[in-house]
Amino acid sequence: MASEETRMILSNELIQQKQRTNDLEEELQLIQKHLKSTQTKAAEQSQEIASLKATKNVYETQFAIFTNELLKTQDELKEKEQQITTLRNDLIPRSTTDDVDVLKRELITVQQCMNEMALEKEQQIDKLRNILMENYQSVLKLEHVETKLNQNLSIHDELINENTSQIGYEINAIKQFVRVTHKRQENIKNAVKYMRNRLLENQTEMKQLKQTNIQLQNDLQIEQRQTNSYRNQIETLNNEIHALEKTSNDLQEEKNQVIQTKIGDDQDNDRQNFIRQIIQEKDQYEQQIKECRIQIKELNNQRQQIQDECDQMSKQILQITNEKNQLQNEQIRVNNEMDLLKKQFDENNKDKEQKINELKHQISTLREQHISTENSLRIAKALNNNQNQEIDSLKTDSTNQVKRFEKERNDLKQTINQLEQLQNVIKVQLNTIEKEKYDIEQQVQIKQQIVEELYNKLDHKNNSIKRLSVVIHRSLDIAHKTHAYIEQNIHKNQMNILTMIEQTKQESQSIRAQTLEQIREEFTSYLTIYHTLFIDSKTKLNEQIEKDNIKLNEQQQQSEKQLNKIKHAHDKLIDEHHEQKQKFEIQLGELNNNLLQVSESLSDATQSVDTHRDKYEKQITSLKHDLEFQIKKNEMQLSALKENLATVRTELRAANVKLAELEHIKAEKADTDARLAVSQEERRVLLERSLANESKNEKLIAENAQLIKKNSNSEAALQEMAREFQSQQIQLNKVSQRRWIDDDDINSCMKCHQTFSVTQRKHHCRNCGNIFCDPCSSKTAVVAATSKKPKRVCDQCYKDLTS
Repeated sequence: MASEETRMILSNELIQQKQRTNDLEEELQLIQKHLKSTQTKAAEQSQEIASLKATKNVYETQFAIFTNELLKTQDELKEKEQQITTLRNDLIPRSTTDDVDVLKRELITVQQCMNEMALEKEQQIDKLRNILMENYQSVLKLEHVETKLNQNLSIHDELINENTSQIGYEINAIKQFVRVTHKRQENIKNAVKYMRNRLLENQTEMKQLKQTNIQLQNDLQIEQRQTNSYRNQIETLNNEIHALEKTSNDLQEEKNQVIQTKIGDDQDNDRQNFIRQIIQEKDQYEQQIKECRIQIKELNNQRQQIQDECDQMSKQILQITNEKNQLQNEQIRVNNEMDLLKKQFDENNKDKEQKINELKHQISTLREQHISTENSLRIAKALNNNQNQEIDSLKTDSTNQVKRFEKERNDLKQTINQLEQLQNVIKVQLNTIEKEKYDIEQQVQIKQQIVEELYNKLDHKNNSIKRLSVVIHRSLDIAHKTHAYIEQNIHKNQMNILTMIEQTKQESQSIRAQTLEQIREEFTSYLTIYHTLFIDSKTKLNEQIEKDNIKLNEQQQQSEKQLNKIKHAHDKLIDEHHEQKQKFEIQLGELNNNLLQVSESLSDATQSVDTHRDKYEKQITSLKHDLEFQIKKNEMQLSALKENLATVRTELRAANVKLAELEHIKAEKADTDARLAVSQEERRVLLERSLANESKNEKLIAENAQLIKKNSNSEAALQEMAREFQSQQIQLNKVSQRRWIDDDDINSCMKCHQTFSVTQRKHHCRNCGNIFCDPCSSKTAVVAATSKKPKRVCDQCYKDLTS
């Protein structure tokens, strides 16, 4: 049951770990999608920047067109002025009074046309200026908006990069934590598997020890019964020997009396020789009786040794059972400690899962904030598209957006600070978890040392049990030998008694034929009864031995190795038993001969035979009761062994079912491992893609920076062009303000203020149209692009034209 519960727990842990890995992979996929969306947004922003640049280029082209038109108008004005100057030069040499009026009229008409043209041009120039100013203001606003957008984009890119880096760091930390937890779980699983395997081995060893202990106890009970039966047989033999000694003493007295009576009566040498032979035989019988007594004493000593060894074996078995119980208690304690460690590990995993969920919630809030910022950026882009129509609304919206961005920046800073605090807390918790891990590993090492010590103790106990089993086998061998020796002695005594009876029959036919025949018949009937009873008991014992062999053969199918060893030992014992049986049969033959010799002197032992008969009948009844009791016990043992066989078979079936379940779980685990490998490869490919996209994003950012630099350079060039345009406009205004002054209007030089006379004539400057004296307008310069000839010019215009 405990192994099934642990397997269920391990399977649940594997399922939870799979779910965690799937959740982490989903989070990674979401993050990758988020990165892709940010990259697409960056691409959209780059496209919008490109569109803004295109609009800027359009404005630049319009500005260039306007500048070209201005230059054309300036050229046209210069051409008109050149034409006027040519006409004036043509009219100047005509000094006649008739042409003066005509010329004046023409000049007036020309001046009017020129004034009208100048007014039209000035109006066009004012329109162009207004358009240019509007374009310039719109360009400035666009540039301001672009700078703000670029700043916001840079800020958001930095925030996104920081968030992505933080998220990547947190994901890496979570991955490392998951890897560490996987490693811990694998180590704990390996330790649990190792402990389970060792526990299963210990359980199997304990079962084997229990079986061997039961067998040893059964063997001890059988040996005790055999020893009790041997004791009873030895006591009966001792009683028989005492009775025979008494009868032999009576016979010796009778013989002495007979010899004394017959020595006086019979004087034949044959009788004397016969009497001497009888005396010699009597001495031989006495020596044989002494040898039998010595053998009986040796048997008693061996019996006491066997009893002492059996007592020692029982004591050792009690010690082994006590130590076995201690080991079982220690195993239970170790299992309880392992359960406590598992509970602690599960609690730590729950805390960590809660922390991971909190981090996920925080990441989701950051994502929502990021999405809100992206939405605000989209709104800003939409507003940028409507720049030309709603510039004022853009300003207000931009201020609001700046405020919002500042608020969001502050919120992001706060969230970043919170995340840093959480990271610090997580680091502290990780340190505590590592310390707990170190403590748990130390505890596991201590438990492993304890378990190793327990295994060493078990090995020591197994060795002691093996030694005890060897001692028990030796004691069994000795008991079997004693049993065989006693059987042989009984057989020898029977044979000796028969031979002695036959000798007494042959020698005392003449003395007491009738009495000896009666004694012989009674003794032979008694011996036949005893022999038949002994044979019956022997056959019953052989049947029991055959039954035990059948039981052992059944047990051999379950444990072949042990029974093979027992078979070899049993065969050896049988061989030794046969050898000893042959020896004891020889000794029994000798004893039977001795008994037959003694039976010649047992003519007056009818009373003792009756007493022996009663005793043997009692022994037969006791043997019958013992045999019935042994048969009942053997039947009980058979039923118990059958029940044990049934339980063992059920356990084997359950173990086979569990093995099949384990194989199925292993196959599922292999499938999950393969899926994990595939998902890890996919994750690696996705990470490589994300890294490539990040590198592309960086390249795009660098290109964007280069384009911004180019834009700034172009804007500076535009500003310089505008300045030049303004200076040219100022010069144009000055040129347009100039007009050809009448000779009648001015009487003195406009520079040196000398009055004009016949000698000091008036001279017009062909550039500004003012009137100067000859020295003040003595210089010449090319005035218009149409005429390449140098013309009279004042000093100031000369400087301007030549500079």
